[in-house]
Amino acid sequence: MGCSTLMVGSPWRRGTAPTPRKLAFRSLAVLAAPVGAFGLWAAEESVSAAKAGVLWQLGLGLFTALLTAQTIVFAVSADPETVWPSFLDLVEETGLVIWLTAGTLSVIIPAAADITGRGGFLADLGVGLVVAQLFLGIDSLQSLLRVLAGEGRQNFLGRLATEELRRASRTGRPVRVDRAHALMGLLAAVETAIDGADVAALGRRMTEVSNHARDDRHAEVVRWRLALLTFFIERVGRAVLYHDLTGDAARVALPHLIDGALHSSYRLTELTGAAAAPGERVSEVEAAVTLGQVCRVIGWLQQAAHERLQDRPDDVSARQVISSVAYGRLRIVQFVDPDAPGFFRQPDDPWPYGLSDPTAVLVWLWSMCEFGGSWVGSGLYVLAEVITGEKFYGNYWNDDCIFTEIERRIGVDGSRPHRAGDRRASAAVAACGGLPNIALELCTTVIAGLRNARFTPPAGFEQDPAYSADRRYLRSQITMFATYDCLPDPDSALDWLSTALSQFPSRLSLWHMVHSAIKIAGQASALDLYGPHARPAAAVLAALCGLQMHRPHHAEELIGRLPEPLVAGALQLARFALTTEGPADPVMLTWAPREAERLGDPAAQRRELHGIVESVLR
Repeated sequence: MGCSTLMVGSPWRRGTAPTPRKLAFRSLAVLAAPVGAFGLWAAEESVSAAKAGVLWQLGLGLFTALLTAQTIVFAVSADPETVWPSFLDLVEETGLVIWLTAGTLSVIIPAAADITGRGGFLADLGVGLVVAQLFLGIDSLQSLLRVLAGEGRQNFLGRLATEELRRASRTGRPVRVDRAHALMGLLAAVETAIDGADVAALGRRMTEVSNHARDDRHAEVVRWRLALLTFFIERVGRAVLYHDLTGDAARVALPHLIDGALHSSYRLTELTGAAAAPGERVSEVEAAVTLGQVCRVIGWLQQAAHERLQDRPDDVSARQVISSVAYGRLRIVQFVDPDAPGFFRQPDDPWPYGLSDPTAVLVWLWSMCEFGGSWVGSGLYVLAEVITGEKFYGNYWNDDCIFTEIERRIGVDGSRPHRAGDRRASAAVAACGGLPNIALELCTTVIAGLRNARFTPPAGFEQDPAYSADRRYLRSQITMFATYDCLPDPDSALDWLSTALSQFPSRLSLWHMVHSAIKIAGQASALDLYGPHARPAAAVLAALCGLQMHRPHHAEELIGRLPEPLVAGALQLARFALTTEGPADPVMLTWAPREAERLGDPAAQRRELHGIVESVLR
């Protein structure tokens, strides 16, 4: 569908209101007719009955000429197969109804004066209506031409998308984009573009949603826009990977959507920050939830594309997905970082000072760790700066521990004041159950999302860290957490595992804080959420790696004390993600004794598990 195509589908959907300037112009044109007629009548300069016939003929001629022009433009531009914009949207934007009404009256009223042979007020009113319908007709024709292509069309459809989001926001929360009746027109247009592999139309729809993110005036509209942007990121990526949509769609659409999410999330903090009304005031946490959801979707798309490239190394679509979302994830990290190294913000950029709320950073960082996502290490540097008020200058590749430095500055429970001027860090750390719990839960999330260690880099991806054959990269993914000496003995490891896997409602944990923040935000996730309780194998490996890093004999003792199902689950995940030797079956979530026998003798399982953990941390 070309840029000049005018789409006029379903007429049942409510149209968008014209801009205030257009509304004012059309109202003045309508009011000018009776005011002018009254002025002529009051000045005793009324049109005579003999001239009434000329008036209605003039009105009919002007009306016919303008109507013919609009009909020709409409006929060569209309596409009745689509629903975006609808016919009613077009009618309201061009002011067609008010012009048709004024044009009809500009013929009928002078004709009535001519038939009755009376001039006076009727003929005077006819003069005003002829002039009014001329201005309204020209304005309607200009509006129609303006929405056909170029910047005018983009602005119109952007305002239309905003209006639909405004209607959807009136339904309240939870925000469910795919079930919002008010958004059906836009969603149908996107699906039509996907089904027809129309990359140009799809790119335009994404631009219309993302470009007006900074213009929203109500927080609820911003929430719906953020949910819509996240939904489209997942939908376009899924269509490229699994529904044969060309990879160019990812290259065209995804960068716009990710930038739109950055701008819209910052707009939410502007509307709900300190300057907002008390009832609408929120912290950065809600914006961090959305940025985290975007990072989760990006991580999932990266992982899905990596898996697809294992079967088809020449898959262009998967390559374009990876290229599109990897840069977007980096941009999110750079903008949430208060002082990102080597990154300079422009005046119109969102998040000019990055995140400042420790709770918001923790919520966002948990999502960053999902699906083996990239830039997790950079996220830890952001955490250190926000939670302590000072940057961390060590290098986790050299086993410099970020969490150890955070504990040195603010204490294990965050209660020790450092450079931060408020108590938000203490409250955030306490709500998560302390720094050890934060480190172990993040480590669990990272390990659960590690890819198959047997993946081989396709041509052109040899330098991609996600495909790096350098064992130091895999080691660094774990040691950025495991270098924190937070489990002094096997008893403490068992205590943490028992509480983490039990999911007690009263237990303080990072997962509970994240889950609560997402629930309060009221945005349904496109991807299911899982805490440590649903990832027993990853939790066991997190505890083992922490002990192995500092007290290897305690790690061996812990393995000997673990129940057989936990050992079997941890071994299978370790075979899958931590080593290239031996078999690597898909990881099972439940373990029956019969299934565990496939892994061999229990004693051999324990030895093998300890050997893999020892090898990866060596």
